Amino acid sequence: MRSKSLFRRVLLPLALAIGVFAVSAPGASALVETHYGGFVLSPGQTLSSGVARTDITGNIAAYTGEGSVNVCQRTFDNTTGIWHEGCGTNGVGNALNLMPYHTNSLTPHIMNNSGFSHTIHGWWYRT
Repeated sequence: MRSKSLFRRVLLPLALAIGVFAVSAPGASALVETHYGGFVLSPGQTLSSGVARTDITGNIAAYTGEGSVNVCQRTFDNTTGIWHEGCGTNGVGNALNLMPYHTNSLTPHIMNNSGFSHTIHGWWYRT
């Protein structure tokens, strides 16, 4: 009988308190999205986001109009002097595609990789 009393008075409240702390532990923070571009770019024209940050996690380039247009997300790595880029039809990149370079100083860009002028949008992400 005494062991049940000890369980109810001490061990059960202790287990519940530990459980509350385990459930309410902070998780990963949400990423912050920033839009840039949205302008008509000539064939082959690149547009800079105008930022250089060490907390950038991803870059997206997208064409949202009619038809198919080749676009590129290009990110200049100010730390190494190297471009990280990818191209695709109507959209390329994601919110985490720059994680391997996350602590480097990065400047996101978008590019119209088609033969005609089009409005190209860009989004860069940071922690």
